[in-house]
Amino acid sequence: MKLTFQHLRDTQNIGDRACSPFDYFEWPNAVAKDMRTPSSEYDIGIFGGGKIFGGLAEVNGVNNKHDPLHIAWGVGTRQTFPISAKYRRARNLCALVGSRDWGDTRYDYAPCVSCMSPLFDNPPEPEHDVVFYWHGGKTKAQKIEIPTDMPNKPNNVGTFEDSIKFIASGKTVISNSYHGVYWAMLLGRKTICIPFSKKFGAYRAAPAYASPKNWLSKLDSGKSHPELLRISRDATLTFKTKVDALIAKRKDS
Repeated sequence: MKLTFQHLRDTQNIGDRACSPFDYFEWPNAVAKDMRTPSSEYDIGIFGGGKIFGGLAEVNGVNNKHDPLHIAWGVGTRQTFPISAKYRRARNLCALVGSRDWGDTRYDYAPCVSCMSPLFDNPPEPEHDVVFYWHGGKTKAQKIEIPTDMPNKPNNVGTFEDSIKFIASGKTVISNSYHGVYWAMLLGRKTICIPFSKKFGAYRAAPAYASPKNWLSKLDSGKSHPELLRISRDATLTFKTKVDALIAKRKDS
């Protein structure tokens, strides 16, 4: 029984690299690959996480030649257009969908599985009052200007561990990265989000929000949710129980 995990794995975006269940649990006879590359036949395909749901039905990695079991885990389901052929095709492929978007009652809630990383356990005391973890591909387009004396780091340089260490170094974390905001809240830091799409509106616990123009005036508005780590891990383990049941059923069939 071959199990293949597929997500945006071969990328500089650290959030995309760190969001596969493959990296946080033991999976017998399993491999992980970038979903944009051709795939050999598999029995069970687990897709996600990340904002991949709209293209799931189009990519080379989706294999329907011998009726595999498809599962989406921790994927973004808040779409720009209410009616989308891409989303409909993707939903029809999956026996189970876990959405990272709180409040989308069409699916099970399955937050980004990166919450299971031990990097979130016992974070160090912060070293700076404010840090900015910025999106390497969106910050310029948003015209966000970060003061030169403010500690800052892009989301496409270094490792997952580097990013968590940097985010933990701030008492308040400013971010326009989906995962930057999520990780800051998992660490219990005061968090301010500068959104650029609808995907930032469905966290299980809401950060403070600011715009590219006014965020510097809102540095005292950050919201902290130290309970989010436990909530996210509990939800992840609940969803994994459903995944395990489907895998067991497929093996017995």
